[in-house]
Amino acid sequence: MQKTGKEQLRTDAKRIRAGAREMLGLKAAEDAAVHGMQLLSSLDRTAIISGYWPIGDELDPRFLMQSLERAGFALALPVVTAKENPLEFRRWGMGDALEPGPLGTEHPLRDAPTVVPDAVIVPLLAFDADCNRMGFGAGYYDRTLAKHPHIKAFGFAYGAQFVDDMPIEPHDWPLQGVITETGTVLPRKSVEAPNANA
Repeated sequence: MQKTGKEQLRTDAKRIRAGAREMLGLKAAEDAAVHGMQLLSSLDRTAIISGYWPIGDELDPRFLMQSLERAGFALALPVVTAKENPLEFRRWGMGDALEPGPLGTEHPLRDAPTVVPDAVIVPLLAFDADCNRMGFGAGYYDRTLAKHPHIKAFGFAYGAQFVDDMPIEPHDWPLQGVITETGTVLPRKSVEAPNANA
């Protein structure tokens, strides 16, 4: 069966991200952390910021999370509770224990406080000039942002993951920016909630 345009883009994006990880290594994560701090340091110091625990060749946000924690921000990590549910977030600090979750994820322990973050740093497969994001297609972040539209969402990716033409669906939530090892990409137009009725 022939792949659709979005399926082909996702396949190509996986290959490109893997290549970027192999070529650039952890140096890209360190450089992206510097740019991320420049962008996120404007948030109120009482803000809770959720990162993610990297899987496979995702750009590693742990350098950025460490810098955020040192700057006084509270951290959290996402938790997958069920396939069709929005993400839950639990408080977490660098060095705190983790437990295995579904899909290869790592979660804060069950007794960690549940929080609603002010900002989330999200992995992705591809992004465009308006900071539209392509993930793996499970929709966890889209459902989460639909439930908590006040959350500011920032992508964390290799610059090579940029694409010129991103297929957008009505439920897709754009990001407030994308942090890469070469700098930060901000959307060309203001970020608006998707039209759920489209």
